[in-house]
Amino acid sequence: MMRLSAGSAMLLLAGCACAQDMQQVTISATKTEERERATTTAIVIGRDDLARQGDGTLADVLKRQPGITIDGAPGRPATVRMRGLGNGYASILLNGQPAPSGFSLESISPDLIERIEIMRAASAEFSSQAIAGTINVVLRKGPSGKQGELKAGVGFTHGRAAPTIAGQRSGRQGALSYTIGVTVKRSDVDIPADTIEEGTGPALVRQRLGNERFVDDMFELAPRLSWQPPGGDSWTSQSYLRLRRMDNRGRDNETLLVGSPSEFPNSQSHYVANPRYLYSDVSWTRRLDDGRVTAKLSGYSNTRDASFVFDGADAANVPSGRHLVASGPQESDISFSGSYRRSINGAHALAAGWEAGRKRRGEYRREQQFDASNALTLATDEHYSALVQRTALFVQDEWDITPRWSLYLGVRREDLHTLGEGNAHVPVDLRSGVWSPVAQTLFKAGDAEPGQPRDQFRLALGRTYKPPQIVQLMPRRYTVDNNNNPTNPDQQGNPNLRPELAWSVDAAWERYFGKDGMISISTYAKRIRDVTLDHVDDSTGVWMATPKNSGNATVHGIELEARFGWRALAARANVARNWSHVDSVPGPDNRLDAQPALTATLGLDYQPGASRLAAGGSFSYRSGGAVRESETRSGFTSAKRELDLYAAWQLSPGSKLRLAAINLLHQDYLVQALYADATRSLLRTNSLRSFATWRAAWEHSW
Repeated sequence: MMRLSAGSAMLLLAGCACAQDMQQVTISATKTEERERATTTAIVIGRDDLARQGDGTLADVLKRQPGITIDGAPGRPATVRMRGLGNGYASILLNGQPAPSGFSLESISPDLIERIEIMRAASAEFSSQAIAGTINVVLRKGPSGKQGELKAGVGFTHGRAAPTIAGQRSGRQGALSYTIGVTVKRSDVDIPADTIEEGTGPALVRQRLGNERFVDDMFELAPRLSWQPPGGDSWTSQSYLRLRRMDNRGRDNETLLVGSPSEFPNSQSHYVANPRYLYSDVSWTRRLDDGRVTAKLSGYSNTRDASFVFDGADAANVPSGRHLVASGPQESDISFSGSYRRSINGAHALAAGWEAGRKRRGEYRREQQFDASNALTLATDEHYSALVQRTALFVQDEWDITPRWSLYLGVRREDLHTLGEGNAHVPVDLRSGVWSPVAQTLFKAGDAEPGQPRDQFRLALGRTYKPPQIVQLMPRRYTVDNNNNPTNPDQQGNPNLRPELAWSVDAAWERYFGKDGMISISTYAKRIRDVTLDHVDDSTGVWMATPKNSGNATVHGIELEARFGWRALAARANVARNWSHVDSVPGPDNRLDAQPALTATLGLDYQPGASRLAAGGSFSYRSGGAVRESETRSGFTSAKRELDLYAAWQLSPGSKLRLAAINLLHQDYLVQALYADATRSLLRTNSLRSFATWRAAWEHSW
């Protein structure tokens, strides 16, 4: 049996500069073969899959993967869900390290990514903050020799152009190898929106027609250095720099049919931000006679300076107020991790390791409000700072009991200490610690003859958790500029939040056949304690949403995945059915985190060996429906259907022309929020248009 577990492969390939013989095993095996052999289960998306459809964002790549859905209104940052759960339930890693708060997978170009690893079950060597699972984004590595790539393309969405230029250069000088990737791109999206509010007690009907334009300019740089002298220690350094400028403009015009108008029936807004993100790591590996020792120092800095201008007007479009806001978070993190690994008698692969880190986050918000006569009516200057200290220890063993049966056992201890203070709220001091035992096993049904199907079974048990984010703990108020109501409340943190704890069980049957064919049926169940839900009330005179621990929840589901090829055709499909209920919320539809009940993806690729043309496409579906959030609040989201097509033409041995059509169905996005108690009700319906994107790109390599 192959001695490379999915978790071990991630650490080795992400930053440990592992030995050349292990690298050769990984390169010679297909992703399907790696998945079949590994005791711990993982889905690996390699360079071929990342580049196949010419996707502009990682969200477009992930939406076609089993068990993953992408949520988000048009023009807004995408939310990644695993098994229907997002909002912090899925752990996002960059080179094996936790990504910063608010990190968006849309912000990294696929051209700078080596592979993506999707782990549904927990493992001891990676963070247990992964109730739904883990997605690890591994930055690009260079080939063994000298190579260069250049790509230039442009996309059009609703008549607006979005150009992209990307390049990569790799080389080697003796024991030193290097890779540097650069991307410059622009996103320009125009989103019309329609909002209708209908209420009773008092009666209300009003409509708001709006439009928002989102312009995002981005520069990315990803250098990598690796020093691997024969027979000596190896060193690797990987960095990633991203500079952005976001310029968003919006307008709203209200038509009142029944009742009273909002505070500002007509408004315009302008938001400008300059986010800056830098990640860097250095890893060291020493080979020993009976194993190896690795250590890694990594850190990131994530800052954003933003300004926001809101101009409100009355129904006659006479200026009646202005809000000026300057804000920005600054977040930095440094961590030191390492491990010792050794093999015993060829049957056991033992590993033990540690991680220690410190995260600092500060945020300021200065606001001024003016009335119709331009007199200052409000001036605030709020800020806070927070420190999160974390430590973790783990030990694990992967044991080949027989040639057909392997077992993985591990345990991880994580401790968090969060300290925070600010000039507008009470201090925060929160400690938490979690033991996370993990067990996974793989049993092969028999020794199949060459060319015959191969069956195997998997079972995984584990404990994971979800700690509250810093912004959820800080009791600082985030205000809306207009129309505060129970469906559009202000936000405030809660320093008394506790982590959510979960026990999980996963089981799967897999059949492998042919070169890369496979069928998998898997099921899962989770019991989550102390789930966090927003509680909305107007006890302070304004409508406020505050997160609170709200009892327990149960989540379970079943997933089907298939992949097979026939001549020049390659087909893939996955379907998932999810169920969940929150004990403290009355049914029906009391699903956790608005979990979609049904998701499905179907893809087909055509690539004849002797032809220069390759083509294909994919269709994805995510169900919508009603969801109950509390006794007084509920919502509705429309179903989502997406159709993407692509074609690639090999112009010469080193050049390729790629065409893609994204979101050809361009369905409107509709979401409703309802508040209803004994004396009043309010229904808010938002409808946003989406548009197809047409993209063309030229690629050249040498």
